[in-house]
Amino acid sequence: MGVPPPNEPTGKRTAQHESLRKAEAHEAFEDRNVRGATASLILAILALASMVITAPLAMFAMLATYPSEGPSEMPWVTPLVFFSLPLLFAVPSLALAIHAINRPPESSPDRPSAAAALCIAGLVVALALGPALDLLGNL
Repeated sequence: MGVPPPNEPTGKRTAQHESLRKAEAHEAFEDRNVRGATASLILAILALASMVITAPLAMFAMLATYPSEGPSEMPWVTPLVFFSLPLLFAVPSLALAIHAINRPPESSPDRPSAAAALCIAGLVVALALGPALDLLGNL
């Protein structure tokens, strides 16, 4: 099994094994990229789905922090509660999607799922930046 045939030169055998190792390493590299793009898409979908979970909690936070008359002393609580869980999923999704898109080749199978994840997670981050930037203007 591990002993080369006596008629075959060892240089030829190592060259074949080296090419096999390179092919296996390239295949493992491609699998890792596809897994990263898929994980990015799953995290982006979880970011959207987690908004459904945090919406009732944000409504309760709004009821607890906004007075019946006048402005609230803590207007940052409701957006913080609403976007805390979605941003925990969206930010790593953006990082994975950008990494998958910047990788060559351009025609790899992971690019469409990474692009979809980039759009979804980017939307979540953009929605979170709206109230955050609005609150910065009120300081």
